[in-house]
Formats: sequence, structure tokens, C-alpha cells
Amino acid sequence: FMKKVVTILLVMMAVMSVPIGQAQLRMGLKLGANVSNFHGEFDDITLDGEHLTNFTGGITVEWIVAFGLGIDAGVNYTAKGSEYTLGSEELAMKNLIHYIEVPLNLKYKLQIPVVEDLIIPIIYTGPSFAFKVGEAITLNGNFYEGGKLVSINNNAVDIAWNIGAGVELFRHLNVTAQYGWGINDVTNMQMENIDMMREKKITSGVWTITATWMF
Repeated sequence: FMKKVVTILLVMMAVMSVPIGQAQLRMGLKLGANVSNFHGEFDDITLDGEHLTNFTGGITVEWIVAFGLGIDAGVNYTAKGSEYTLGSEELAMKNLIHYIEVPLNLKYKLQIPVVEDLIIPIIYTGPSFAFKVGEAITLNGNFYEGGKLVSINNNAVDIAWNIGAGVELFRHLNVTAQYGWGINDVTNMQMENIDMMREKKITSGVWTITATWMF
């Protein structure tokens, strides 16, 4: 992962070294939704909860240098989580984490002269850093502070690697879809099994669809 980050940062530094007069700098407002899940492996069981759908939105800055190559970065609100069914009594536990997320992407726009005023294909990849600003852990709809059945401790930062694609319409509207692979441990969960506690850290996976209006 660190090799990927270093490579992307070196390319971005080269892109940013281009004089401002030769680059196109724009800002945009982003709105969309994501579908997230947390996944982990215990000693003999797989923990894979139900997906949760949440709102995301924020601001984006795009810096296109030449031949459609550039970078984009942003500051977004997002939420990630899962819902689990625990035990024979079918207890429903939901773990939802609220974040301020900072993505940093290397971006390529395929500008075809004949149609570029109408549509431009886009691909991008890069890391994102999500900083926890709140959480809501519930059991059967009620706030849950931890107990004998399960204990959840959400980490302060979730780091992911994103790959996305989409189109720019009429030079302003960007519609994109991406998947983010969680790199670090998003949460720490302890589950009780008879008289033994087994602990496993869990990573995130998130599909995101957004529309961004670029000014």
C-alpha cells in the first residue's frame, strides 16, 4: 500500500509542478450515496454483515494539467457501517461511523475532440483518509454501550484505496462510481463464545456513486 501511495504522490508532485497558466483548476460541489460493509475473519467463522446505505457530500478541487491528466482532492462527509445478526435470538446490531474524508486521486480524462463538449470519460485512483467524527452503535434500534455479547471499538482513522470511473457531461456535471478497499482496521470487535472471547479486527468495503457540479 505504501508503495502505491508514494508512486501516486510522486506523479501528483510532477503534475503540480506545471505552471498555473498551463493547467485548468476548477472547484465542484459533490453529492451522492454509498453502500458499505465491514468484513472480517474469526478463527472459525466469517463476519460479513448486511450492507448499509448512507449519504455523502462535500467539495472537490480538480487540477488538469495536459492531455487530460491531473489530480483531484476533496473534503467530504461520509458514513460507513454494517448491521449484524447476533446469536440465536436474532439480535440486530448496527455499527455506523461518521467521517470527514479526504480523498487524493490521480485522474485521467479522455478528451475526444469531436464529442468532448458533450461527454468525457473519466478514470481515477488514489488513497482516501477518513477521520471519525461520530458513531452510532445500536442493538435492536437502541443505543448500545457494550456488554457481554459483543464489544465494539471503532478506530479514529479509516484508510482506503479507491478506483473509480465515470463521465463528465456538458463540461460541468461529473457522474462517477467507485469502490474503496479498506487498508487498515476500521473497528475492533470482541464476541463471546461460551466462555472464550475471540477478537478480530475488521476492514471496510464501500461502493460510492456521486454527482459533482464543476464550476
